[in-house]
Formats: sequence, C-alpha cells, structure tokens
Amino acid sequence: MRRWMVACGAAAALVVGAAPASAGQVSGSTTLMGAPVGGGEVVARVSLKGAYPVVAYDYLLENRCWFGGRFAGPYDSTETYPLLGPWFAGPAGSSYSDETVNLNDVPTGSVCRLSVSRGSTPIKGTTTSYAVG
Repeated sequence: MRRWMVACGAAAALVVGAAPASAGQVSGSTTLMGAPVGGGEVVARVSLKGAYPVVAYDYLLENRCWFGGRFAGPYDSTETYPLLGPWFAGPAGSSYSDETVNLNDVPTGSVCRLSVSRGSTPIKGTTTSYAVG
C-alpha cells in the first residue's frame, strides 16, 4: 500500500512539474485601427504570440473607460469581448484578429484602456490607453 502511495505521489509530481514547462509565455499587443470616436466604434487588432492555435473563449478583450478625461477612480464603462476569431498568421509566429469595440455609450473626451487577459491573468504587452475624440 505504501509503495502504491509513493508511486502515485511521484506520478502526480511529474504531471504538476511538466505543466509549467510545457506552457509557453504568451505576449501580445493591441492596436487601434482607426480613430476612436464617442458614440461610435473602433476596430482593435489583437496580436498574440506563443498561443497558437488560439482557442475560442480562452482570451478576453476588455475595454474600460473613464468619462472624466483621466485614469482616476473607478471606471465608468466596461465591456468584455471573448476573442473568438477568426485568427490569422502574423509576423514572427504571432496570430492576430480584428475586434470591433463598441463606444456607443462613451462620450467624447473620455479616456479608455484596452487589454487582453486569459482568465484573470493579463497578457504582457496588450494594454493600450487611448483618448476618445
């Protein structure tokens, strides 16, 4: 019985130890593909590197806006978009997708911040701040 427990413990340690080694570091970027206008929409290009293939619903694009014109206090508006794709091959082994960000309720003069996360973990390099014109 004791040998069996030791063997199970060793197997569990190998599985747990192997998971972080096989999971690569994901990084990326978000880029606005036009001018953000209050009451309208803007297209954001999301690029991810180290996450191919990108699985639908695995990553989220979040847009938070502050109507006062500066990043202070709690945000006034937030929208979350599951990144479904389609995904295309980008430079240097990255994948990219274009997502439409809704600014219908965001007034001119607001400031916003786009970012990509996986669960509750932000993806390095994906935070973009912008002003709404």
